[in-house]
Amino acid sequence: MDVAEKSSVRPDGAEPTTQRGKVEVSPGAIATVVSRTVLQSYGIVGMATRNPLGELLRIEDRNKGVEVRFDSQHQTVSIDLYVIIEYGTRIAAVANNIMSTVKFAVESALAMPVAQINVHVQGIRVSK
Repeated sequence: MDVAEKSSVRPDGAEPTTQRGKVEVSPGAIATVVSRTVLQSYGIVGMATRNPLGELLRIEDRNKGVEVRFDSQHQTVSIDLYVIIEYGTRIAAVANNIMSTVKFAVESALAMPVAQINVHVQGIRVSK
């Protein structure tokens, strides 16, 4: 048999895989995905700073309301969110909605499992 006639398909029928390198996602990229998702959620007025005053962040500073931590081997990610919630909404319902929405957004966009999402409500305001 000629060498050129040999198949490069794996025995299990899957496509052959080649290692080309690795993809690293920065915490800033994850924070962008998270902050956009949070700001589109019901009951959110905006992102806040970490300090106890709950300062409302400008739209260009929204990533400062998100803290991203990786585990020791960069296999999972933990996220802390600092938000300001709209007056008159159920805080627990809004927070639970944010947690599930952010988890889905990060896992589907980045294919990285989310270990933990903590929502810190820094204030309650009437939306404009």
